[in-house]
Amino acid sequence: METGSRTTEVHLPRRVVTGRGCAARVAELCDDAGWGRVFVVSDGGVEAAGLLARVVEPLAEAGRLAGWSTAVPAEPPLGAIDALAARIVSSGADAVVGLGGGSVMDATKVAALVAARGGTAADLVGIGRAKRRGLPTVLVPTTAGTGSEATRVAILTDQASGTKVGVVDAVLLPDIAVVDPALTDLLPPLVTAAAGMDALVHAIEAFTARVATPLARGLALEAARGIGGALERVCRDPADTLARDAMAESAHLAGMAFSNSSCCAVHALALPLGGRFHLPHGVITGTFVGALVRFNAPAAAADYRRLAEALGWEALEPEAWAGRLDALAERIGLTTVLRATTVPTAALPAMARDAVANRRLMDPNPRPVTSADAEAIYRAVLTVGP
Repeated sequence: METGSRTTEVHLPRRVVTGRGCAARVAELCDDAGWGRVFVVSDGGVEAAGLLARVVEPLAEAGRLAGWSTAVPAEPPLGAIDALAARIVSSGADAVVGLGGGSVMDATKVAALVAARGGTAADLVGIGRAKRRGLPTVLVPTTAGTGSEATRVAILTDQASGTKVGVVDAVLLPDIAVVDPALTDLLPPLVTAAAGMDALVHAIEAFTARVATPLARGLALEAARGIGGALERVCRDPADTLARDAMAESAHLAGMAFSNSSCCAVHALALPLGGRFHLPHGVITGTFVGALVRFNAPAAAADYRRLAEALGWEALEPEAWAGRLDALAERIGLTTVLRATTVPTAALPAMARDAVANRRLMDPNPRPVTSADAEAIYRAVLTVGP
């Protein structure tokens, strides 16, 4: 892709630490950065899996633990972010660690901003509204998929409307990202599959987006190479640590890729569907990507051939590649989960309008999507009922 005279920017975490077992270094990394007291954000699932202790205990032993919270819900509402920010402020923390999946990391990024600048999370919804950095953050993913530890995006829920909203700003990028594949070893199979497929969609959309930078395209291809060799392996054998390591690193690269490019129509369609029916995000993106490859093929066939080849599937034409993506989603269990939910026909027009109205995601898509197109894609992929 030629950028011509277009100005591009690079948005990356300030420091990245990767490797099996590196989460044990969080206290050391905070000490290196000169932060006195640290607040840890997580959720109940991470705590129950025994992962929270791996970070909290070394911080406590070092005398740096200001407090912690495991009260972050899935698809966190704006009000929960404000409550979390208040707890961070009352703790007197100098920095915040987010340990968890995408919801935890997104909540951490925005709460650290609110804690430093005041106001509410709702004030930050949109693009570039934060203006300045919040409290320093360390983001530690416990899934291999969202890439949130590498992005300038946080997805939250507007509890008044029930819709998902985005906070997009370069100041959301963490001071330190810690990618430890060992934290993903005990993930349930569906979470592994959904998160991994979402990472693949990040790579696909980052590579084909109209705003993609050369850096983003290189990162996306490398992410696709890693995912192609590891996703099905780890779904078949959760104890395959080499595959888990590859997925963790590849998901991080895919996050870097779309942070320097964009996600596109797959994610635009996913947001209103997920907001209304509370389906796992990766289940939606992983089952919709084949349909969008077919739709975008007239504008992105050459890019899709390169991505297919990077995955190790040869330089397939878009229809054949879309079929392979559909088959992959079915083999790893995502299609079954999606089709177990019946979406009322009456819900489709509003979802289609909301998806198309998300210009942040639709404008970069390789091919324009109308409301009629979006509704047709929903009908093609979903189980639609009366």
